[in-house]
Amino acid sequence: MKKIDRIIKVIDQISIWSGKTAAWLIIPMAAALVWEVFIRYTYRPTLWAIDISTMCYGTHYWLAGAMTLYVGKHIRTDFLYQGWKPRTQCWVDVFCYLFLFLPGIVMFIWLSWGYAADSWDLREELMTTWRPPAYWYKSTIPLGGALLLLQGISELLKSIKMLLTGVDIRHREEEPSELT
Repeated sequence: MKKIDRIIKVIDQISIWSGKTAAWLIIPMAAALVWEVFIRYTYRPTLWAIDISTMCYGTHYWLAGAMTLYVGKHIRTDFLYQGWKPRTQCWVDVFCYLFLFLPGIVMFIWLSWGYAADSWDLREELMTTWRPPAYWYKSTIPLGGALLLLQGISELLKSIKMLLTGVDIRHREEEPSELT
């Protein structure tokens, strides 16, 4: 169990780090949008502000997904699930992670990897007036999928640990923080 605990801790720390790092992208996104609104009414619109804000938000979206799974904030329909005993919830989680989530994320990573690789091969540019490089931006899609896969493995291990030991570490009641 100590090895599983170490694996869970490392994966959770990666998810927290990636989520908190990606959260900083909101600042340049907001700054670009504020600049665009200001300059549009005082001078003339920019070519780059909307592209910068779109790329910042998209990167934020993909890289923060693992942390969102870690804190349990992804949308789920749990009107039945929440009334079940923790052991039943873990059995459902193990089944869903093994047969739905993990295969789906692996397929997503595989497909998005090809998508990003094609973009790099073509040195693709966004189809906007400014035409910034798109391949950096599109690389965040398989990276975000890989981070989500790692966190899914952590959540699976947490459910398995609960089934084996009775210790539930899936959802922690913590003090409110900048996340909640």
